[in-house]
Amino acid sequence: MEEIMVATVTRRQLMGWAAALASTAYIPTAFAETGKTRLQIRTRRDLEVLDPAFRSGAEDATVCRAIYQNLFVYKPDQDGVPADKLEIELDAAASFEAISETEYRFTLKPGQMFTDGYGEMTAEDVKFSFERIGLPKPGGNISPYAADWAHLKGVEVDDKYSGRILLEKPRASLEYILANASGGIVCKRAIEERGVAHNIQPVGSSALRLTGFERQRQTTLARNPDFQGQPSGYDQIILRVVQDQKTVELAMRSSELDFSDADPTLADSLANVSDLTVEELPGIADVWLGMNVEHAPFDNLAVRRAVRAALDVDEMLMAGYDGKVVRANAMIMPQLLGHWKDAPVHQRDPDLARSLLAEAGMASGFSAQMLVLNQPTFVNMALVAQAQLAEVGINIELDVRDGGSFWSAGKGDEGKKLQLFIMRFNGALDPNYLAFPFASNQVGVWNWQRWTAPAFDEALEKASEAMDTTARASYIVDAQKAMEDSAAFVWLTHETLIYVRRNSVRPSLGPFGTALTYNRFAPV
Repeated sequence: MEEIMVATVTRRQLMGWAAALASTAYIPTAFAETGKTRLQIRTRRDLEVLDPAFRSGAEDATVCRAIYQNLFVYKPDQDGVPADKLEIELDAAASFEAISETEYRFTLKPGQMFTDGYGEMTAEDVKFSFERIGLPKPGGNISPYAADWAHLKGVEVDDKYSGRILLEKPRASLEYILANASGGIVCKRAIEERGVAHNIQPVGSSALRLTGFERQRQTTLARNPDFQGQPSGYDQIILRVVQDQKTVELAMRSSELDFSDADPTLADSLANVSDLTVEELPGIADVWLGMNVEHAPFDNLAVRRAVRAALDVDEMLMAGYDGKVVRANAMIMPQLLGHWKDAPVHQRDPDLARSLLAEAGMASGFSAQMLVLNQPTFVNMALVAQAQLAEVGINIELDVRDGGSFWSAGKGDEGKKLQLFIMRFNGALDPNYLAFPFASNQVGVWNWQRWTAPAFDEALEKASEAMDTTARASYIVDAQKAMEDSAAFVWLTHETLIYVRRNSVRPSLGPFGTALTYNRFAPV
């Protein structure tokens, strides 16, 4: 039987944990300060927007989790626990209870202070934080994570510390949303006063605060002395931007870094270093080759199918990951709800590719560009794809870009120029989160394929409301079938999660290694 792991919640489960939280009294605890300590962590790309509503990716989200509080969070040290059985613990909330599947009451702990003198957290800040994502004001900026708060009717403030979250319909992902970045509580006054400057001068209330930011170099976090909960395990955490894997290896060997994620080849080279530990977990990212269906000739289904038939995914993975990752055949990975175990496994067929090109009236082939992130893994895969496509008459010019230029290439009208690209999207425990970047309303944001399909959007909407996990899994599979029919996606891998740490560091990786929690890292 397939093992199901998903951050979803049934009515019985939701009522159960909400009742438990409501009955838990908040008791402030004093923690002894230790000597000054510093932790140095590698991050793959520069931070851009440290605002839960407009974060630009996983790196931003990880810092948001460290500097903002949530009503509740997942308990640490739950390795191997199925996602639907993960336990939560109160964070900013003193209590949280479910009135029904569409109404939830919270009460905040008193005396929780925002940094930089912005005062005490109130229920108005909770209302502002959630509604600016799910219910933006007319003419206001639309959060790229608006889908996280789909069905939000509003947040009613009952008094200074209490309020109610009201939904139009049940929300299967509610627990996951509240416990992660889109459930982060920001300071309303700080957002309004600082404006865009708040992106890199954030005001939070959690165990860490941002004290330094040097673009393309490093970000410095420090222990927040006003935080009432468990303090950060380190006085200072420095996040260093390092893209090159060889540089990461040298930095780990020389103690210039204490913790890093790693590619398989790097893990092999560091496995026998005496003061380092390498940990491997099943991957939860999506890596694929995408095609812009609005840009000729990729607006032709036969051409997209020809590209898919011309590629040998296993050879690409051998070049990019030294063959040390498992091939993906669809969007959802095996350990999550909605995995499509019977998804087609496309094998390279150059004759079929040529036949499809002829069908599209392009028997003599054509030329196109492929956008690639300037990292060896992706460049090496692109070089293999370039050679394979050339054999069937498709001549590819590689457009290799560094991080900032790459990640903005698919946004807005600029994204209309894209043709082919190799993309990586950090995953999460929730299948709707994994799927939302491909929805119609994400064209020009995360949907670089610029692909729209009512069947996909409908399946995703049904999955977001389905409190029954069997029904929800079926809707997620339906969404993946729509993606398969489009031939706009050539799935490559879900990767392998690999972390390298100094033996003196006890990391907090989050459920299934998907949510690094910097404030819970601690010295051994």
